[in-house]
Amino acid sequence: MATQALNVTNPDFKTKNGISAADRKKIAEALGVVLADTYMLFIKTQGVHWNVTGPTFMGVHTLTEEQYENMYQAIDGLAERIRALGHKAPASYTKYGELSSIRDKDEVQTVQQMLDMLIADHETAVLNMRAATEWCEAKNDYVTADMLTARMSWHEQAVWMLKSMASN
Repeated sequence: MATQALNVTNPDFKTKNGISAADRKKIAEALGVVLADTYMLFIKTQGVHWNVTGPTFMGVHTLTEEQYENMYQAIDGLAERIRALGHKAPASYTKYGELSSIRDKDEVQTVQQMLDMLIADHETAVLNMRAATEWCEAKNDYVTADMLTARMSWHEQAVWMLKSMASN
């Protein structure tokens, strides 16, 4: 009996929440993109945090730590929402690379280049979230739309902070 419980392989399940199965699948796929974007941005933000140098070190180091900690928590919430919709959450670097609009970049950069990179990546994440939010609202998935609206607000604030630091 115990080993039979360990043999369950289907991560998808049926749920009744007033949203059709086809729409839940599309919402889960859109959330997979948002999850992938968030994870890629989390990794890149941590890279800036670790590698920043110079007179702005402490400010950038502190800000990026606050930002990657926020995204770390958001990653779990996004994945759990995908699961609540009845689907498997993407969970590999390879899959995130396929889904995300945010591209890997691991090279030596100036602080300005690092900040500009993060600004562009946050803006990309917001655009994907906005499209997903509009679609969720059209399908009456207010729970996901609300989650994404809150995430967009946070990312837009992150852009403002990074731009203020970068003086762009």
